Amino acid sequence: MSCESCAGCFEATPCSAPSPLANGHISREYHQFLKAVRMCSVLSDQAEPPDTDKYTGKVKKEEHAFNSLIAILASDQFTAQTYLALAYKRLGPRDFLQLAQSLAHHGFWGRLITWAFVFVEEDSGKLQILIDQHNPHLRQHVNDEAEMFEVFNPAVSCRRVEWSLSPIPSFSTIF
Repeated sequence: MSCESCAGCFEATPCSAPSPLANGHISREYHQFLKAVRMCSVLSDQAEPPDTDKYTGKVKKEEHAFNSLIAILASDQFTAQTYLALAYKRLGPRDFLQLAQSLAHHGFWGRLITWAFVFVEEDSGKLQILIDQHNPHLRQHVNDEAEMFEVFNPAVSCRRVEWSLSPIPSFSTIF
């Protein structure tokens, strides 16, 4: 385990990884994630010029929507947020949304995202490819890191990554 791969081995917060389905229904956390994805998708598809701040020139609505999506997926873990923000910057809105949906669908949340990005040496494109291929080495690495994290934090239980063979839920079929 790389000592730089998480926010701290002695942190007492659990690894939260909402599953897409709970008792045959979409879990509340995953539903929140899908709503954020929908908002990001709508804002990034707008044909008109985005709402910009006259002082900084920054895009306000789209930036806020993607920051919210990143916070949900990262489960407020700083390192995961950092990697996701970097992925957004490198990939752009469309490809980032695809990566975010793939991560969430297969159970990559919070620290698990950090360990996945460490595995691919921060290469967002490579991560998407490995997820699409259901790469066993990526899954094993992330799950090993989660197990090691639990060794140093016996009160914390991390979920594990499992490749889901079901199609990624579309927000259009839910809303």
